[in-house]
Parts: sequence; structure tokens; C-alpha cells
Amino acid sequence: MSNNIDWEDLFGSDDEEVEEEHQNHKPITTFDVIPGLKLIKQALSHQEQMSLTHALIDRNYFTGNANQAMVFGELPDFIKWIEPWVAENYPDLFGQDIMSRQPLFDQAILNMYKKGEGITSHVDLLRFEDGILIISLMSSCIMTMRPARKDTASYHAENTDDSKKYDILLRPGDVLALSQEARYDWEHGIPSRLVDEMDGQYIERGTRISVTLRRLKQGEQEMQPTTTISER
Repeated sequence: MSNNIDWEDLFGSDDEEVEEEHQNHKPITTFDVIPGLKLIKQALSHQEQMSLTHALIDRNYFTGNANQAMVFGELPDFIKWIEPWVAENYPDLFGQDIMSRQPLFDQAILNMYKKGEGITSHVDLLRFEDGILIISLMSSCIMTMRPARKDTASYHAENTDDSKKYDILLRPGDVLALSQEARYDWEHGIPSRLVDEMDGQYIERGTRISVTLRRLKQGEQEMQPTTTISER
């Protein structure tokens, strides 16, 4: 494979983590300033992170210059387990209108960020329904939330308005949920930089993978299972 990853360096050896000590039900952190934004810190166990990351790499989603893959339709088993996991462990993560839909998600975006890379601040396309789940793997980063720009149809230009920005620290195994105002009225993005700073703490970035789960609105396209691999 073209992406050489030192798994032990990133995750530690098996004897450094005791899975029995991992709690299945982590508290959900909410943010009064951004309704619908919810964070579960260390939601995925060490083993769950390893299994998901290995599955992504082993299926050659990130080879050559490819750093993004999109999966539509019925999700593969190595991702599909996340839906019942959410329903069983965090039934209040989204409102019941979202939690009761079947399937909960039918589209996944898989992104690999090399050290220092980010993504332009944006609101996810309206072709997707409310309720977005982001799983962070391998490396920490800061995701910045900003009020959505109302006077532009394009988010290719970076939002530099810091007057009401809100930084969220995402660590490996964290799960972030966006619904309601957090999904529609706030942009989310990751600044491109090698080191993040929060509360006086400096955090060096490494290679990071994110798994974003969404659901297409009915009628947007035929839901035949498909996978596309590309550069962002």
C-alpha cells in the first residue's frame, strides 16, 4: 500500500489498553451556543477504532493520490454496525424523527487527511437529510464552527469570520453529531495547520481519518450500492 502507517505508533500495543475498562455508554456533551451539536468523547474503544481503520485501509480506499471515498446505498458491514451501535448506546443522540428512520444512514464519506491538511468551512449539501455523524480516527484536530454565510452560494472561499467561531477538539475515537441548528445554521471546517492550540495546550497533528455518515433525501438519486474514490 502507498500509505505506510505505523499502527503501533499511532494506537499503541494491545497490552497498553484494557478493553474491559472501556465504558460503552460515554456521556454526551452538548453546547448551549449551538443547539444540535453533540460530542461523545472516546465513544469508540481502542479495538473499534483499530477495526474500522484497518478495514478502510485494507479496502484500498486511500491508494495513490486518493484521499476520499464515497459510499452510497446499503453500507458495507464494517460501517453498517455503527447504526445499531448508536441506537443501542445513544438513543438520544438525535431527535426521534431522525432516530426512527430506516436506515439511519445510507451514505458515507471517508476522508484521509495527511499531517497539516484541513477542509474548507462548509454546510453539508441540502440534498442530505438532517442528522450527520462524524467519527474521528488516528489523530486529533480542532474543528471550527462558524455561523453559516447567508450571502453566498459557494463555500469554496474560506470563512474567516472569527467573531463567533467555536472550536471543538476532536480526538481519536470521538463521535460528533450535527442536527437542527448545528447542521443547517453553522458551518464546520478544519483549518490547515501542523499544530492546534486550545486552552494553552499545543497538539501536533498526524495522519487523520474521518468517517461521516448521512442520509440522502428521498428522490435525490437511485440508491444502488456504489463506491467512488477520488481526491478532495
